[in-house]
Amino acid sequence: MTDIIALLRPRTLLLGNLAATGEWGIRSPYQTDPTFYLVTEGECWFEPDYAEAVRVCAGDYLLAAQPSSVCFVSHPGAKLVLSDTEFKQRNTVNNELRVGTLAEGPTTRILGGLILCDPANADLLFGLLPRFTHIRAAEEVGERLGSLMRIIVDETNAARPARDMVLSRLIEVMLIETLRRDGARRALQPQGLLGGLADPKLARALAHIHADVGRAWTVAELARSAGMSRSRFARRFTDIVGAAPVEYLLAWRMALAKDALLHSHKPLSQIAADVGYQSASAFSTAFSGKVGCAPTQYQAQNLG
Repeated sequence: MTDIIALLRPRTLLLGNLAATGEWGIRSPYQTDPTFYLVTEGECWFEPDYAEAVRVCAGDYLLAAQPSSVCFVSHPGAKLVLSDTEFKQRNTVNNELRVGTLAEGPTTRILGGLILCDPANADLLFGLLPRFTHIRAAEEVGERLGSLMRIIVDETNAARPARDMVLSRLIEVMLIETLRRDGARRALQPQGLLGGLADPKLARALAHIHADVGRAWTVAELARSAGMSRSRFARRFTDIVGAAPVEYLLAWRMALAKDALLHSHKPLSQIAADVGYQSASAFSTAFSGKVGCAPTQYQAQNLG
């Protein structure tokens, strides 16, 4: 889990604050990046475009990990407005987007932000996180996430040295807190890395792969580490993780290679050796087959 999050190099862009009163409903533009929200005051309903509405209250934390457009409403069925650039310009007061009838009833306030990941491996996050996570304020992790969000806001608004690095580490902690929560491990998605990590036997095999990615692992060796027969292990790994063991190993090798190509100064031969290939040519062939272009071409295109 931490291996993947480190590879994502996450950072954040705060979307801003919402203040709503009376009857109201607001839809976000379609977001391809994961979005997170903290209800800082009041209560409302959260309506993702792929699940039933859920009631959220002050202190609740939400993470929408898949590309989507989400809605917040005063009550289910409320009329929606699209929070596009023009709408925000017309309705923002003191850095706060205001909706509803301001003179009516208590105010609900929501803080939202984007999680921006390194493009090389951003798709890894979609396979790791549940599509939607709701953590209530009463949960222990909910209190920690609320504190993290307040620090993120403070760090974003301040002009301190090394701010970007601090924000990146805070977002990493926020993702880890979300992922290691028991409820997230038992997400509705039956497949994926979280499912494998929640299975004690598969978790041992996954730990071996990540501890020594350069080793020429065989299915038989991984099955022994999991204490299972070869055929049963291969079937169970594929069913839960969503890829055969050797396919998972190859995908992780390529993820590490893409990161090294963009963020290190290692020669191609060293990168090849690090991820388990005896020659640069063998690595280039595997990389081209998986990524669709040669390593040098990938490096030139993405660095450019």
